[in-house]
Amino acid sequence: MSQEDHYEVLGVRPEAPLWEIELAYKGRRSQYHPDRYAAGDEASVAWATAKMQAVNKAYAVLKDPDQRERFDRTQASARPADPGPRTERAKAAEPPPLRSLREALEGLEFSNEPFERVFVAPHIPRKKLLGALDSYGERLRAQDVVVLIDDTVFGGAREGVLITETQIRCKAKFEQAEIRLLGCLTEITAHGAHIRIQGEPFISLSIPNPDDLRRLFRAVSHYLQETN
Repeated sequence: MSQEDHYEVLGVRPEAPLWEIELAYKGRRSQYHPDRYAAGDEASVAWATAKMQAVNKAYAVLKDPDQRERFDRTQASARPADPGPRTERAKAAEPPPLRSLREALEGLEFSNEPFERVFVAPHIPRKKLLGALDSYGERLRAQDVVVLIDDTVFGGAREGVLITETQIRCKAKFEQAEIRLLGCLTEITAHGAHIRIQGEPFISLSIPNPDDLRRLFRAVSHYLQETN
């Protein structure tokens, strides 16, 4: 029986740092905790319990440096040997590579009324981007940001939402920033000004146009469902 891929269970890259693994674990724990399915039938509870057990096991291994190193060695030894150069026919038969989030959102347009507050790269104003990164963009680079939502009255972007290819983070006034990894998610929705992730409240925005938010997160969710 093949060993379960703990990275795949948590939805992180094999080279993911510990902080990213911890974030992924929190996201998966929220997604699969059996208490969320207590009102369902026995099959749903059993499914959630099995998922949660796999998540807990993956986290226990990947958070421990020694266990993670042993797991990585096992995974490496289990990979099939390189069969050599592929033929052109074999290459042509392969499915096309998945789009990036940046590509998936390309051409998306917003009304931005009454205020221009939703931006998609490469059309993110640099001053706003630097303000957001300084406020809640720790460990992010300017080129990482795909989406910026500015939720400030005067347009300084120190509160709002940042989305990269791998994560979404938000900052509300007087609150700590929150981060979720996209690899753990299949749905981000906007209900008016309220943003929900997997049905759970994430942040409530006051400035951006609700129709723009719905349009954006409908496209983001479609991308997540294609890739996760």
